[in-house]
Amino acid sequence: MPRYQQFLLLLISLIISHGSFAQSDTSSLSFNRPLAVGLTVMPPFVIKDKENLWDGISVQLWREIADRLNITYEFKEVPADSLFAQVARGEVDLGLVATATAQQEQQVDFSHSYLQTTLGVAGSTTRSLRKIVGGVFTQRFLNIVLGLSALLFIVGTVIWLIERKSNEDHFGGERSAWHGIGAGFWWAGVTMTTIGYGDKAPVTFWGRAVALLWMLVAMAVTASLTATLVSTVGLGPGGSINVPDDLRTMKVGSISDTDAVEYLQEERIKFHAYDSVATGLRDVQEQKIKAFVHSTPVLRYWVNEDAELSVKVEATDARPQRYAFILPPN
Repeated sequence: MPRYQQFLLLLISLIISHGSFAQSDTSSLSFNRPLAVGLTVMPPFVIKDKENLWDGISVQLWREIADRLNITYEFKEVPADSLFAQVARGEVDLGLVATATAQQEQQVDFSHSYLQTTLGVAGSTTRSLRKIVGGVFTQRFLNIVLGLSALLFIVGTVIWLIERKSNEDHFGGERSAWHGIGAGFWWAGVTMTTIGYGDKAPVTFWGRAVALLWMLVAMAVTASLTATLVSTVGLGPGGSINVPDDLRTMKVGSISDTDAVEYLQEERIKFHAYDSVATGLRDVQEQKIKAFVHSTPVLRYWVNEDAELSVKVEATDARPQRYAFILPPN
């Protein structure tokens, strides 16, 4: 079963179990004709397959409502840009999918929302060599190197102070103190990375006690350091995109006449307009653009449908959206 179907079945069961569709004293509604239900293709809410059969979250949700209330209906495909107008004029009795806004509520009414979400941002999970190399020459990476070097210096100095008289071959002898501390620095580094060349090792009780403690601490340091370095250098599945600040320095794409475009315009973010989500995501994959902004569930649907897409979708806090049925005024 596709992921969107698993999601919609869970969504329907949750809504019904919480009583959103609790029946009133009247178990059915009577109309003198089948209701005309307007819809427009908008996966994963409304999907039209190759056999011209309708499916999707909104479609199955409406079917459940109509079945419970014994409503007869017929679907009518309507262009996306005229769905609101046709409901307002009574050309169709209701529309199955829309994001409810205050501006639109001046023209039509909405049902209780059946899904609340926000805008999402799709970014590529692949990293170019230039970006990886560029991640090394950053202030954050420099801070990590300096902090780790300071820690190794402290551990190396401690082991030198303990071992310099009893372990002259490795940490002491007639050589200078800086030479001994350097040997301790080297030992701390190879011990932390578990390489363990064995060329230097403590022999005293306290030296081995410090070594054992450092091994335990180094395990935690290494785990944290690895995650931080992967994120900083850009070897991971893509760092988080800070919205809207990062978008201002990126090549951004979106779909014309959507909430996403309104948000980008409000934030004065330049963008390239696309006719379809699939095309925009392919351009993200090919790194023609750096980010694609659209409704989170819609982005995730298209990414899940195409196994070849190396694209990551992140939900944001921007522009909350309420998906609902469109109803005639009053």
